[in-house]
Amino acid sequence: MTGHLFIINGDLTKLACDAILIPTDAAFHITVSWKKLLRGKTIPRSWNNADVVQLDSSAKEPHIWLGNAGQVGDDSDFTVFAPIINEFVEQATAALQRRRDDDRIYAWPKYRLAVNVIGSGHGGARNRKGELVHGLLLALDRIARNHDVDMILVAFGDKQYAACQRARRQVISTRPLAETWLFNEQANPNLRSCARRLAEAAIDSQLVLFIGAGVSAGAGLPTWADLLRKVALNSGVEPGIVNLLRDKDYRDQATLLERWLGKGVSGLKKKVASELGTAQKYSLLHGLLASLPSREAVTTNFDQLFEAAATTGDRELAVLPTNPSNTEGRWLLKLHGSVNDHDHLILTRSDFLSMPRQYGALLGLVQGLLLMRHMLFVGYSLQDEDFHELMYEVRAARGDVEIGSSNATVLTLADDPLERQLWENDLAIVPMVAGPAEDVDKSVAARQLEIFLDLVGYLSTTSASFFLDPTYSSLSEDERPLRSSLIDLAAATREAQPGTVGYIIRRFLRQLGDASP
Repeated sequence: MTGHLFIINGDLTKLACDAILIPTDAAFHITVSWKKLLRGKTIPRSWNNADVVQLDSSAKEPHIWLGNAGQVGDDSDFTVFAPIINEFVEQATAALQRRRDDDRIYAWPKYRLAVNVIGSGHGGARNRKGELVHGLLLALDRIARNHDVDMILVAFGDKQYAACQRARRQVISTRPLAETWLFNEQANPNLRSCARRLAEAAIDSQLVLFIGAGVSAGAGLPTWADLLRKVALNSGVEPGIVNLLRDKDYRDQATLLERWLGKGVSGLKKKVASELGTAQKYSLLHGLLASLPSREAVTTNFDQLFEAAATTGDRELAVLPTNPSNTEGRWLLKLHGSVNDHDHLILTRSDFLSMPRQYGALLGLVQGLLLMRHMLFVGYSLQDEDFHELMYEVRAARGDVEIGSSNATVLTLADDPLERQLWENDLAIVPMVAGPAEDVDKSVAARQLEIFLDLVGYLSTTSASFFLDPTYSSLSEDERPLRSSLIDLAAATREAQPGTVGYIIRRFLRQLGDASP
């Protein structure tokens, strides 16, 4: 199977992948955006007649490549950047083939190469971003179709992300979705229709994300079993005892470990927080979910990777219950606590039993969401106790009212007919692969899930946020009369005062990308 082009709204420096391209110029001038990532790296003095050069890198981090992308002026065409992209893909792929697999952040089925919208800032094309993005999408689409690598285009901010999706719509307009979002022969045949339903819910602001531990696996974080085992062994627990713990429920394992290790700075929760808190790069799944037009999310994860993915550009996110800031409605509820407040992690059996009493208000908020929105569960196993507890809240909230499976969707890797029968009154279960778990390669099925969510992102993105930005005007030539009328309307309402209809219209036009004074 060929590679795939993923598009996310995010930060190139924080993404877990195999290699990234950082744009610079002939003099290796590093802009502020990249200085933190490149701190401590040795920058070469010469390009040696190449367009890209690799920096030294450590295990478990992306290879960093610099690209000689600086151009004079602000009206460059994408053709000047195309050779840099092509050389990066060729050189980075060759270097990765020489790398040991266990040095990668995660064993993804295909190499993952990430780029930003090269040239859109100080690179020389800021006045022609529409043509730039269109050319970039043409090139990346061709690379993904002709090479056995996955490309990730990381847009920075809502406007750039929407423009990239619009350009992709133009690039693939003559071919069916099935030729761009290629699922393997084992895939669930209903994936594309399900993606459309979820995209419609997202556009209507009805989609609430429920994010489980599986989402963090692609960032290299351990499973619960591996995490508790590692903490136990590193704390001096005898290997034989650790092996006996393996057969216990995770909550009971945590209860025993806390009893042995104690609490406070040297206790279990502090050690768990320290292990998870070292993760600096978020997964592609985090990026895809954070790019959806969903303003509400709930997670049982302790790590802060979704927060990192959801707060790039000028996006803000309130994290409940610890940081209920004003973010115009974007928030994440962390039901089991966070690594930055380890004392309040919900980890042991007693912690879970105390939740209804200590966090009743939070559970009430979840119940309200479960009744009013469409829930999308990602990264949960149907056997997880976390998942069962969340679904118990669904049933408790709805009482005798029959809502049915149309109000919730859970995305799984493999199919289980008995699980579907068990949950038929609560959930629409959408497996990525039609076969049973024992016949499924989990890493391949997980990639299918990422391709599926990339399709949901594509279908749920509109052109609104860049529509009136003149630097993207080439992407909306087919709507030029409407854009011209709205530009005239922007001029007519420029001096509108608060409390007037003109002021309301002015605020709306800002949402369409109007940046005139």
